Amino acid sequence: MLRTGEHYLKSLNDGRDVWVGDTKVDNVATHPLTRDYAQRTAEFFDLHRRPDLQDELTFVDEKGVRRSMMWFLHRSKDDLVRKRKYLEFIMRHFVAASMPRTPDAQNYMLVTYIDDPEPWEKASIGADGHGLADNIRNFWHFAVENDLVVAPHFVDPQADRSDPDAHATSPALRIVKTTDEGIVVNGVKAIGTASAFADYLHLGVFFRPGAKGDQIIYGVCPANLKGITIVCRGSVVSDDPVEHPLASQGDELDSTILFDNVLIPWKYVFHIGNPDHAKLYPQRVFDWGHYYALVRQAVRAELLAGLAILMCEHLGTFKIDAVQTRLAKLIGFQQSTFAHVLASEDQGFHTPGGLYKPDIQLFNWGRVYFLSHMGSMIDELLDLCGRSAIMFPTEQQWHNPQMRPWLEKLNKGAFGEPYDRIKIARVIRDLYLTDWGGRISMFENFNGTPLATLLSLTMKRAEFTGTGPFAEFARKICGIEIRRDGPSEYNTTADYARAQDAGRRESKRVPVQAAE
Repeated sequence: MLRTGEHYLKSLNDGRDVWVGDTKVDNVATHPLTRDYAQRTAEFFDLHRRPDLQDELTFVDEKGVRRSMMWFLHRSKDDLVRKRKYLEFIMRHFVAASMPRTPDAQNYMLVTYIDDPEPWEKASIGADGHGLADNIRNFWHFAVENDLVVAPHFVDPQADRSDPDAHATSPALRIVKTTDEGIVVNGVKAIGTASAFADYLHLGVFFRPGAKGDQIIYGVCPANLKGITIVCRGSVVSDDPVEHPLASQGDELDSTILFDNVLIPWKYVFHIGNPDHAKLYPQRVFDWGHYYALVRQAVRAELLAGLAILMCEHLGTFKIDAVQTRLAKLIGFQQSTFAHVLASEDQGFHTPGGLYKPDIQLFNWGRVYFLSHMGSMIDELLDLCGRSAIMFPTEQQWHNPQMRPWLEKLNKGAFGEPYDRIKIARVIRDLYLTDWGGRISMFENFNGTPLATLLSLTMKRAEFTGTGPFAEFARKICGIEIRRDGPSEYNTTADYARAQDAGRRESKRVPVQAAE
């Protein structure tokens, strides 16, 4: 079905235990600290029901049912491009790509499960006979049928890194008991986003050395399940839509989830018990979210360049050669970021389940490029703005009859009306000079994996090991033979994980015999 915004808002009043800062929220849909973002999410669902947008935002499935494009499983490059254009539409519509966890983003993280369910069951320890692969299939169909929002929670509490046993003894979520009904879990999931607005929580693990089997849990659970408390940080949203046109539209509210001996029924369990599996698959789950992140980053880079052009036009500096050179840096930043999107799509491959997946290395290196340069690009924009990014009148000052003539002269530009400069400045301030904008930058830096971890994990992919194609090319030029029967990290990586990483270069390498 195509869910309505009204249905979504009513569903939030389900007894879930939510705190925002020091305030307990009785109804997420109506409370002043949460209602704005809830309204944005309701608007998301209603957009999909507009007849004029059905070709962009919906598709007809194999049963002839019209569905939201967030559930569209792309099986060709053209399919993937269609999905990306949908994502771009949603990003541009909702606060200029400054809401990174709209439902389409949240649900994209489920794709690896439905693409290849069997390894999750076969590699599991302690769930014999509970049909985990079918649990994945059944929940996917249930989520699609009901247009659900499923919010990922993979990050565990920070532990004392000087203590080798810290992860084993941390308050991270763990299984305390298994029963015929399900698994009983206790502990904490440290960080998730927009979880207070989700129907279900998506639980997983980023593997850390020392983690025990009882901490390895993948699955879902209703957000209102007995014993779950959603503890959100204090809100940074503004309540003035004129002065803060973006920051007033809602706050996703990053949160910590507390589990007090919660029973999760077996039907919601996808995998438990195997640390070795957890080493392999979390990054594969987040591959889809990271491709999504790069698309969003390209949109954000486009807005950054556009704001710089608008401000420089209004200030009359646009035609100065030195300014144009600086603007070209911002435009080049956007073009280079978007080029990684296009290249990853062009060099994609087919997964075990037949989905067309963009080239992982290309979109990961695109994210590296964006994160490495975004800070300096923001500095460039603010420098081009000069005082105009912070020195502009309030709305009340603008309408003061004594001040108005002076303020009009002060903000008169080469193009447009004086008030236009104020509008531009308000958006720049919201995005880059407020707590709300700072939270977005912080999210971007740590989304999925921070830059240093991203670089480390990227190098652990098979493509860049000593038996990967780069080294193999160099070895051929040097006239060095490789021992194909010797141990290597590449050889010992599970086949089912390698199949999720098979990129364009991987398909051209000489196959290596897997170690027994």
